[in-house]
Amino acid sequence: MKATEPSPASPAGSRGAVWRACWRERHFLAAAGILAVATIGWDWTMAALGWVTRKEAVPWPNAVLVDTQCRVISFPDRLGPYELVGDGVFDKAPDGRPDGDVVLTGDVLESLKINTALDQMRVGERRSNWYLTRIYRDTRLESSYSPFRQWRLEVHYYTGGLDKVPHVPDRCLVAGGATLLPSWSGELKVAVPAGTAPWDHLTINRVGYEMTDRIGLSVRRYAQYYVFSLNGEPEGSWMMVRLKLGDPRTRYCYFAKVQVAPLGEITDVDEADKAVHDFLAVFMPAVAALLPMPADVRALNASPSSGS
Repeated sequence: MKATEPSPASPAGSRGAVWRACWRERHFLAAAGILAVATIGWDWTMAALGWVTRKEAVPWPNAVLVDTQCRVISFPDRLGPYELVGDGVFDKAPDGRPDGDVVLTGDVLESLKINTALDQMRVGERRSNWYLTRIYRDTRLESSYSPFRQWRLEVHYYTGGLDKVPHVPDRCLVAGGATLLPSWSGELKVAVPAGTAPWDHLTINRVGYEMTDRIGLSVRRYAQYYVFSLNGEPEGSWMMVRLKLGDPRTRYCYFAKVQVAPLGEITDVDEADKAVHDFLAVFMPAVAALLPMPADVRALNASPSSGS
């Protein structure tokens, strides 16, 4: 008697259909298998080495207050002889807010990668990125012609990511149309008598530049000064910040950029250095108080939850 072929609904027919489908997709399945093995192997290798593939956010100190738009609102209005620029100085129409307390919005925050959707999720836990932008005046200098009468202070805090550290004056100034002055650019040693280690002695970057007015008749020279905090340690090199942020042995990490500048035109860079030294000697203890210190970050990375 002639054997009966298995029907499509029979178990033998179903198995045959599966094998035929697998054979047709054999290249895809082989690639998927290799990827699965590689993924398992990668995870095992990372775990064996004690490395991490995801960076965690470092919470800022309890005393630091940040609003829902990721702006620090707890920084002092007066430090030593410097006071926040008041209402009606820059904007002649008073609005009840100090003009020196700068609020960033829209495209500016977007370009800085601050107040993102992720930041909105983490700001209530003190784990978001944030910024501080303020303008102070030196009350000892009554003449509006002094280049050191008004000062701009900026602090940008980034955590829980692998930001490429794009915003440094060396590049941003050129993008804005400035011409860098190599002879004015370099480093400045700053002693902070009221500071605590490691923020009592700093090496600050100086970037000198010139701007030409729109019709090309006037050229003015300025300088900006900046330093990074990398996991609580002062760091001058943005390339080193980028490199260490990618260290697979560290789960919790952050960096912050501290930048200051006298707002007036500068004619003598040595005179500017002295004025910046005086400004930072007063301001750096308050700025450092905004930031987690090295011991804070070490404790996080040593905690059981920091394991991969």
